Amino acid sequence: MLSCIVIPHFDHLGQFRPLLRQLVELRLPLIVVDDGSPYAVFAALQDLLESEAPGTILIRHELNLGKGGAMITGLKAARSAGFTHALQIDADGQHDAGSLPDLLREADRHPDHIICGQAVFGEQAPGLRYYARYLTLYFCWLETLSTKIRDALCGFRAYPLARVVELIDASPVGTRMAFDPEILVRACWAGIPIRYLPVKVLYPPGGRSHFHYFRDNVEITCMHTRLVFGMLVRLPRLLRRRSSGPAVRRTP
Repeated sequence: MLSCIVIPHFDHLGQFRPLLRQLVELRLPLIVVDDGSPYAVFAALQDLLESEAPGTILIRHELNLGKGGAMITGLKAARSAGFTHALQIDADGQHDAGSLPDLLREADRHPDHIICGQAVFGEQAPGLRYYARYLTLYFCWLETLSTKIRDALCGFRAYPLARVVELIDASPVGTRMAFDPEILVRACWAGIPIRYLPVKVLYPPGGRSHFHYFRDNVEITCMHTRLVFGMLVRLPRLLRRRSSGPAVRRTP
């Protein structure tokens, strides 16, 4: 198994700087996709990577495509570079990077699975985000006719690149905040197994979110509408799979 870390980045330099130090300690190749940050931020990001993580593959989108667009670019770049697996962690520092070795070990034990972080929230977590996750989860259960997806929004994952890039090439996957839940739904449809790993979700002081409540909620609503219709098209196959009673895979 040949793994790298893919980090989507948009104007999060202050939060990314301390995270980068932790990533470098893992001694895994890094692929950073800058998603149209202001040029001054991108230039500072280049300087940071050259000084603290030389050899990092840095890709820039001139226009902002969204987190999903950055992840699609990063996963395809990882596949083209010869990697078999890619670990995903967001640049905003909200995921506990100390769990990355566990994520890597789990991917090594189960190389054909998507390993997905299952968020463990602290008291500082905004209530709106907490409950919105359950609403998204409900729709994912409907779209897959199963409860295999236990966290649809956590951007802390390990992907088997061959199957996931093939899935992206075959399907119109959302390029913004809809990417994280949609890729899991489509993975379930394609029979790609998913395992889960608890990960602490942190809200560091001064942290910023680039979630746009109107635009991103509209995109997520359209995504779920599209996936419900996709579920109806696949309904006979999903019902056959459900009636066969596959065991739910759980992380020991």
